[in-house]
Amino acid sequence: FSVYERSALLESTRLRQMAVADEVVLALKEDRIHLAYQPIIQAYNRRVSHYESLLRMRRPDGQIVTAGYFVPAAEQLGLVHMLDRFALETVVARLKAHPAISLAVNVSGTASGDPAWLQGFVEYVRTHRAVAPRLIVELTETAALHHFEENARFVSQLREMGVRVAIDDFGAGYTSFRNLQMLQVDAVKVDGSYIDNLSDSPENQVFVRTLVSLARNFSIKTVAEWVNSDADAALLQSFGVDYFQGFHFGEPVIDPRWE
Repeated sequence: FSVYERSALLESTRLRQMAVADEVVLALKEDRIHLAYQPIIQAYNRRVSHYESLLRMRRPDGQIVTAGYFVPAAEQLGLVHMLDRFALETVVARLKAHPAISLAVNVSGTASGDPAWLQGFVEYVRTHRAVAPRLIVELTETAALHHFEENARFVSQLREMGVRVAIDDFGAGYTSFRNLQMLQVDAVKVDGSYIDNLSDSPENQVFVRTLVSLARNFSIKTVAEWVNSDADAALLQSFGVDYFQGFHFGEPVIDPRWE
């Protein structure tokens, strides 16, 4: 690329991000931001353990778009805190309305590096402490590593209230099990890129088996993401994986059956 072409590309990217950010702000005002709920399954009995809450946006024409379309722009332009707060408040309301379910909520990498925002999250959960034992908070591996001290404090405060904490996309970064032990997380979610078509990848099988074995030694539960077949599920169960998540067991839905 020439200097001119690079400049034009950067400007095009910036304009697109601003357009998407405007969409997000309008969607929040018009109640078009939603959560979709995907089941996480217990490996030993194939029953639902809990659901992960995933951001979705309904566009004016009715099209539903996933978080990958709008969250990166929201992070770049400082709007993701609003989305994270929306997710937290919505999940707490769902937990209050449905006493039989447990829900996981994600904290974005941007928010996990903001001590004031994290403290606000803790205070909100403390205000609604009755639902804490049915709440799971998911942090990304890279964010947990880059903001270790803030997240260690965050995790400690949550676990004191009975909230469980999981590290998402584990294996994609460089967090050691020693760091996980210091964070005292309850579970790791093995990055889906290692799980997808696992039966056809001897190399990934070695990696996943080793990771699961290490997690068990540290008394940390494991969740396999992107489980898309019975063959992969059976293989993962033989490795000792505790939970499955993937389209094979259920897609994310905005109006789940428990509604």
